[in-house]
Amino acid sequence: MRKAIVAGLLALLWGKSGAQTDYAIFRDTATLRAADSGRLSLEIDNINYLRNYEWFGNIPLSYTLLGSQLIPQLKYQVNAYFQLKGGLYVRREFGRPGYVTVEPVFSAKYQKKGLTFIMGTLEGGLNHRFVEPLYNIERFIVGRMDRTGLNDVQRAANTRMEQGLQVKLQRKRFWGDWFIDWRESIIVGDPFREQLNSGISTRTLLVDRPGVQVTVPLQVLVSHYGGQVSSAPVAIESLFNSAVGVSVHFPMRSGVLKSVQTDHYYVGYKNISGNKLQIYNEGYGWLSTLLLKSKWNLDLELRYWNGNTFYGPLGLPLYNSISEKYPGYGEPERSLLFATFIYDKQLFPHVAIDFRLEPYYDLKNSKLEYGYSAFLRFNKDFFLKKLR
Repeated sequence: MRKAIVAGLLALLWGKSGAQTDYAIFRDTATLRAADSGRLSLEIDNINYLRNYEWFGNIPLSYTLLGSQLIPQLKYQVNAYFQLKGGLYVRREFGRPGYVTVEPVFSAKYQKKGLTFIMGTLEGGLNHRFVEPLYNIERFIVGRMDRTGLNDVQRAANTRMEQGLQVKLQRKRFWGDWFIDWRESIIVGDPFREQLNSGISTRTLLVDRPGVQVTVPLQVLVSHYGGQVSSAPVAIESLFNSAVGVSVHFPMRSGVLKSVQTDHYYVGYKNISGNKLQIYNEGYGWLSTLLLKSKWNLDLELRYWNGNTFYGPLGLPLYNSISEKYPGYGEPERSLLFATFIYDKQLFPHVAIDFRLEPYYDLKNSKLEYGYSAFLRFNKDFFLKKLR
């Protein structure tokens, strides 16, 4: 029976010809306009979130996140191609008295003829367009409330802000994003390892017709923990992930559905460290997703994942074969079936909501579990004055 269910889902997915998990509410990129030259403005970005997991398996941790983030920034566009932006990132985690995170943010951005170069705070998170086994949505709303008891790999996922440098390229049929995210630097005597992530994400449009678009995504992500001056009692470690696939999008001109999108990915993992510390040192997985978007903003996303000794240190831990719950424990094969019910809508300009119910079935362990989430976001620029 179990094999029949899986076979039926795969037939449905391939017959429509899965997408990476879609969160329109978290998209952040903006294009510089010549008309905004000399413009000084105040940008206010506020996101409020509830994220609850009712997971009781042996691989992922289960927890609830409920809180609010506020990022006020002054933004000055020097000319048609260059912008400076800076302010504060403030986070309040509800239910934890006194827990407030405050960090400075700053970025310098150059953009011309489809080329974007950023130093400082990056246009990161889901804007990189990585699939969920490589990059966890939790990294946007912060996956841990504090750093106590976290190992180096878990510490690297402890803040939304990505700092470093980024180069992006946008052409008619090609989109590319290369970045270095410097998570934690070290000096002589620090008892922990430095942390950085470097990635490349590209999408190439092969077919662009009124009834169908076909895109080939390619993704590479390296997580490094080490440093020559580190005195940590743990060896230098580098973990490599990759994904390649095909994405097919069918716009609908009439009827209940606005669009149908399906993606299929081969996802890889390899431990490229000199000294191997993980219980599995290489693996792979297959991810297929079908996204049905309706005209009522009620959407359904179906996903099937089959992983073999796969590990994505920055991805959603549910996909991994290596447990974050019990050190040294692993499940070589993971076979998961997801059905996500989504309501997302822009209520009015600059305000959007997103509600999700996310049950999944663990085919290997015959376990049905679920999670749910709610997001409310406000994002707007307020004009202050023209500077010359």
